[in-house]
Amino acid sequence: MTGATPPPGGRPDPEAFERDMRARFVTRENLEKLFRLVMPHLESGRPTLVYILTQSDRIGHFTIEPQILRTLYGDRYARIIVVTPPMDRPGTNAAVRDCLAGNFVWVETDDPVIQAMGFIDGGIADLKHLHLLLQSPRLLIVDFWRKVVGGVRPSILALPERVRERGHAQLRSIGIDPEAPFAFFHMRTMKYREEQGHHGHRTAGIDSYAASIRRILDAGFQVVRIGEPGLEPPGWMTDGYVSLPDALPGLAPQDRAVDLAVLADAAFGTAQNSGPIWVAAAFGTPTLRTNTPFEHLNLPYNRDLSLFKRYRDRASGRILGYREILERNLPSVFRDADFERIGIEFVDNSAEAIDAATDEFLAMVRGAPGRLPGADHDRFLALGADYERRIRADAWFRQENMDFYGYAHRFGEIAAANLEEAADLLD
Repeated sequence: MTGATPPPGGRPDPEAFERDMRARFVTRENLEKLFRLVMPHLESGRPTLVYILTQSDRIGHFTIEPQILRTLYGDRYARIIVVTPPMDRPGTNAAVRDCLAGNFVWVETDDPVIQAMGFIDGGIADLKHLHLLLQSPRLLIVDFWRKVVGGVRPSILALPERVRERGHAQLRSIGIDPEAPFAFFHMRTMKYREEQGHHGHRTAGIDSYAASIRRILDAGFQVVRIGEPGLEPPGWMTDGYVSLPDALPGLAPQDRAVDLAVLADAAFGTAQNSGPIWVAAAFGTPTLRTNTPFEHLNLPYNRDLSLFKRYRDRASGRILGYREILERNLPSVFRDADFERIGIEFVDNSAEAIDAATDEFLAMVRGAPGRLPGADHDRFLALGADYERRIRADAWFRQENMDFYGYAHRFGEIAAANLEEAADLLD
């Protein structure tokens, strides 16, 4: 692709969409409303940045977006004001704010117009008394990854002791010793945001993880599963294993210190491609990423290990190799309906592959190198780099802020089990 033809499922006219968004929301009236909202928090003579974070009820966004602000702007501004929806929205973890103390100030609003401005790309505007950063989460993250590839190190968050103490007390109340080694475990299922049916390709069933979890337990780690309740089948292991959402149901946003304590203090985690991996990364916790689709905005900047789902052509039943996945621009597709329309199915990782990747990751945690042969890793990166060069030259990808591909860059490790499941993946 060298023109501006969108890949399957793409929005056909991103520039027109962005113009419409700016015209509707970035008005004098709305900017004055925003200024009145943040004015009590301004200090004369102190440079201030204002950013609108709309998806505060999604823990991944609520963590990585301020982490990016701290990394890129923390030294340039005496105060960073983050405007969010109210902290009592379901799914919100209010304790995240405590991990970004110092020059961060949090302002809540239930104004839907102000919240909508958090999805607009307008750059940094100098409004005399403050600088307003209008940047959608996608562009914020893409720009950040480019800087990380260029050598910028993400700011690592620290869990405040008062949050840790609350979280550890909650762990003790459900039989987990926070002073002994433990791992976190996260499953993404269709129970998450059930009203949105677009993310089934990022989910998997828990049964295929039994051998993996048993291996982690046998290695001397407790396991704390976070996420949705009620996933474990009858007879699931209980010795050293706890499902946090079942053991502590219905926690309010102000009572979720335990989630952060789990992700910050775990020795490592095993998870799918969902928000908690970015929270863990922000605290420096490495993760085994399983059942992972190929997506543009994944950049495992910690020493994570990735095991990818397989892609199957529904009409022929043929498993696609990595080259064809990239040639068909499939990493740019991220809605179930679009995969259905173009005839692509996903094959989940087998229990054997997950267990093999777990064995490899446990060795890496102890200091061993990854097991994928160097030539295969180089081949994986070369294919990704070719793909990134192509999409950078494509107007549609640039307009959509999708002209970056994380797997073109040498971050993290690729599980050897990828080739055990599909020996011709890199052919």
